[in-house]
Order: sequence, then structure tokens, then C-alpha cells
Amino acid sequence: MRDGQAILTVEATKDHVVAVFNRVLIVVFERETTLSAIAACRRAFELMERKYPDGIAVLTVVAENAPLPSQEARDALAALATGAAGKRLRRSAVCFEGGGFRSALVRGVATGLQLMAKLPFPHRVFHSVDVAAAWLAPDLGAHPIRIAVDTARQKVQVRAS
Repeated sequence: MRDGQAILTVEATKDHVVAVFNRVLIVVFERETTLSAIAACRRAFELMERKYPDGIAVLTVVAENAPLPSQEARDALAALATGAAGKRLRRSAVCFEGGGFRSALVRGVATGLQLMAKLPFPHRVFHSVDVAAAWLAPDLGAHPIRIAVDTARQKVQVRAS
């Protein structure tokens, strides 16, 4: 990646990685959705707020076999999205990977919840990182965001080894 396009890792564990690429916060849940990951998202928002006062975008990627978050984690995510951090968001995309029935069901439920939550920013649910990235930040392009996601994911895989 070119200078100025580097990825800053905020936190990487065996379960997740929280990283920043340009004005996009990237959150990948390979396994559990932890409160630690949500706290790392808050820290990332604070870092990005100073650099991008016009707002940021968030791309959340949920691996195909990742379990559903606990109620406590869902509540913390909702508070983050609707609280002060949510006011800085310009767009949010969630990618639930996989092509099976479970993935389609999860995408459908997430879309329904998003409609009921009345988030203060545009939010969509996708099946692919490339499609999500193209919608999320068309001026950056899907390819650089895809590379950033793949690079961030390697940090999760290294931790899991």
C-alpha cells in the first residue's frame, strides 16, 4: 500500500481485529464478539475523530462461522452506534460472509434490526466485502479496502496460531 494508505491496528486478538485504513474503521469478527473489541472501536473512533472531523465510515466483517454476539455485546454495539461515536459516522456497512442458509438468515435479521433501530447514518448489510466496500467509500474504491481487510485479517490468524 502507498504511504498515507497504511493500516493502523488498534487491537488484534484470536477473535477479532480492529484497524484503521484511511477514514474507514475496519472491524473483523472471526470468532466471538467481545467487549474488548467494542472498547477498541471506541478508541479507534477517538483517534479518527481528530484526523477526520467530517466523519468516518465503518466496515464490519463477520466470518461465516462466527457465533452471534451475546446480549451484552449487542447492547454495547448499539450504544456505540447510537451514542457519540455514532454521530461521527457517515456510513456503516456490515458484511456477513457465507452463502448458506444461516448466513442469509443472519443478514435478513440484521437488516430488520437496522430498520427498527433508526440509526442516524446510512447503514447496509452485505454478503461480500467487495460490494460493501464499494458502497461504503466509492471514492476510495473497493480494491484498496479489500486489501486492507485482508491485511487486518492476517493479524487475527497470526494470533490464533
